[in-house]
Amino acid sequence: MTGAEAIRRAIAASVQRLVRHDPVVREGVDPEGVHQARVATRRLRSDLRTFSPLLDPEWTAGLREELSDIAGLLGAVRDADVLQDRLRRAAAGLPRAEEEAAQVLLRDLDASREVDRAALLAAMDDRRYQTLLADLRDAAQQPKALPAAAGEAAEVLPRLAAKPWRRLERAVEALGSDPPDADLHQVRILAKRSRYAAEAVAQAAGPVAAEFARAVAGVQDVLGDHHDAVVAAQWLRDAAARHPGVAFAAGSLAALEDADAKRLRRQWRAAWRAASRKRLRSWM
Repeated sequence: MTGAEAIRRAIAASVQRLVRHDPVVREGVDPEGVHQARVATRRLRSDLRTFSPLLDPEWTAGLREELSDIAGLLGAVRDADVLQDRLRRAAAGLPRAEEEAAQVLLRDLDASREVDRAALLAAMDDRRYQTLLADLRDAAQQPKALPAAAGEAAEVLPRLAAKPWRRLERAVEALGSDPPDADLHQVRILAKRSRYAAEAVAQAAGPVAAEFARAVAGVQDVLGDHHDAVVAAQWLRDAAARHPGVAFAAGSLAALEDADAKRLRRQWRAAWRAASRKRLRSWM
């Protein structure tokens, strides 16, 4: 298998995922549709970044830019879904009076989500999105690869995972003992990119790359949960200012989210050490 063929397969898999979940997003009944479509757009952008040394730069940049816009709209709805789920579970554990007050907050979030969903659906009905889908279908059939991609996949792909891993390493090494939430969020983003890169080349690098990707996913998962808790706590503090009558319930929920964020802060370095042990430069 050549590098070009491996790239085509990776792109095709994500394009199929996006197209398959398009009608689920439009229907709006199953939140998993938004989640899967968001994953598809993010993975496509990541794979195009990973494979960029082997692809036409102008073609790659154009696709990534168009994907960025729809990914952002999907992300806004998905983030609201995640926040809704967190708040509903937390509110169920509150005393009765506070649980009822928490419903005011959830209605506020529901209204905000509907605005984001309307923007997403409008974009999906726009000709620009239809053009993107057509371009992606073409990319799934024949990506615009450079001559270097004609080499054996096992020779040209594995080393492409080294750069995102090195960026992640440098970011972690630069952290202090008590890093700001924003720095941890950036590490999560870099961990996701490293994971996606390893998964993208796993078909050529073999099981060792897939095993490494799973270890890096552990870092991404812990820091992703941490970020969700931080975002939820801030949203609750902002909501308390908008709805003074339920500020006590909002404060109670924010305290729970703060406690969860602190717990996850204590866990992520263990996940990082596990990922570091799985690092095998021989396949990169």
